[in-house]
Amino acid sequence: MSRPCTFRVIAVWPAPAPESRYEKTDRARVVALARKWATAGATATVEQDVGSWQWRHVRTYEPPAPAPKVEPKPASVAPPAPVEDVLDNDETNMYERLMRQAPTSRDSRGRRTCRHIVNRRGIR
Repeated sequence: MSRPCTFRVIAVWPAPAPESRYEKTDRARVVALARKWATAGATATVEQDVGSWQWRHVRTYEPPAPAPKVEPKPASVAPPAPVEDVLDNDETNMYERLMRQAPTSRDSRGRRTCRHIVNRRGIR
């Protein structure tokens, strides 16, 4: 009978915190803990047991890089853009409004508003 495969995570924290270790046969749990420790600021290394007290490197998770500081730019004082009055009275605006409507053959209550006729009979 073979022994189960074991995984471990070793987290190295910035000084003065000590090194953290966790071993388990559940790979998903070990990787999730490595990601959690990496987001907390540690460098987490996941390793797999290959027997004879040897470990194989699987993956290293690095802590997120600090965001660069961006100096806020001074707000420029500019007059607001004039608001254009849009009137829908001319034919081009009415045509644009018609083209923006979704093609539908039903009214707001779900009833059919148009019927197609073939040979003097409605399509049913």
